[in-house]
Amino acid sequence: MKINIIIFLREVVMNRRDFIKAIEVLPFLSLVSCRADSSGGSSNTEGSPAPTNKSILFGLGNDPAYLLGQDPNAAPVLQALSPNILALWINGAVDSSENVYSPSMSFINQLASQNLFKQWSDAGYKLMVISWENYNGQNPSLGIGQPTYGNYHISNQFIQDITTTVNILKSQFSNRVYFALAAEQSTYTACRYVTDCSQQQQYSDVINPTTEPYFQGLQNNLLTAFNIIKNSGLDALYSTCFGGWLVTFARGQRFIEFFNSLINSSNAIFFQSMIGLKSSENNGFGNPQQILANCQFFSKYNLPIHLAYYMPVNQRADVVTDDMNQMANLSYIENIYNLGLRSFSFMYYGMLEGNPYGDLTATQNFRNMIKSFT
Repeated sequence: MKINIIIFLREVVMNRRDFIKAIEVLPFLSLVSCRADSSGGSSNTEGSPAPTNKSILFGLGNDPAYLLGQDPNAAPVLQALSPNILALWINGAVDSSENVYSPSMSFINQLASQNLFKQWSDAGYKLMVISWENYNGQNPSLGIGQPTYGNYHISNQFIQDITTTVNILKSQFSNRVYFALAAEQSTYTACRYVTDCSQQQQYSDVINPTTEPYFQGLQNNLLTAFNIIKNSGLDALYSTCFGGWLVTFARGQRFIEFFNSLINSSNAIFFQSMIGLKSSENNGFGNPQQILANCQFFSKYNLPIHLAYYMPVNQRADVVTDDMNQMANLSYIENIYNLGLRSFSFMYYGMLEGNPYGDLTATQNFRNMIKSFT
């Protein structure tokens, strides 16, 4: 099947629903006002060690081939942001025979046939591989647009796709690869147990007797994927990728902790943040506050933390500008770094083309600040 990659990827972004509810985050607001942790001795008195420069890597998605040459409008974005990490997606869908598969694999095989992974590796880029699936049919352009009901990530097909991707990268890519698998997995049961997807919230973000067998099966399949990656010889970090909203309410936190054995088998933590409102429009809780809240919660696992993808779900450029201006603050940056954040990836570079509302300028300023600080 020939896939229009740009339309396909843009549809993934445009149809992704915003899970953040103000009522869920209000009880959490008091937790995110914690003071920044001390970064350690800052004195330059004689005999003290010189300050050590720190950095948070910057990633950019969602289509490396277009970002690095096939889209002429991307050049100013690439030049302004100089990303360390390139991000691409493995998206699960349903074919005409109602079998789960990933149309993204044809894209990945095409990149491999053009030796592009090697070119990117030779240029010094790292790679972020994110998997997700069309669990409730929210993206009608994926496959035949039908819901997967969470079946892709518990299937043998998912394991085959990870194996294929790992083998391609082993042959072409020598730099670090980040595997953020089953992104937003708490939503995958949304339509699995109901006949009407409008009732989906009943089975989202919750471990109960109905959903637990699914999530245990998901955990087992992800462990298989982790072992494939771990034994591949790749320089890889791997884990599942949690919805950023989960840490903001007790049920969401319990959901995360159900996966503690999986997290303990990982060597990283991944989460996302896609609030579509400015902080001032959402009771003071926007993406900057949610990112900090995730770093605070996940710091207890003592693993490197990575923001696998950031972007307002509704693609509001003014929200990006506001978010970036808030985060371009040394105290904030030191705090998230001290809590363990090691990379920050922007989901869709197309939002920054043309610099609407100054979003590219603001993102560049933030990117420059996280590049090196003491």
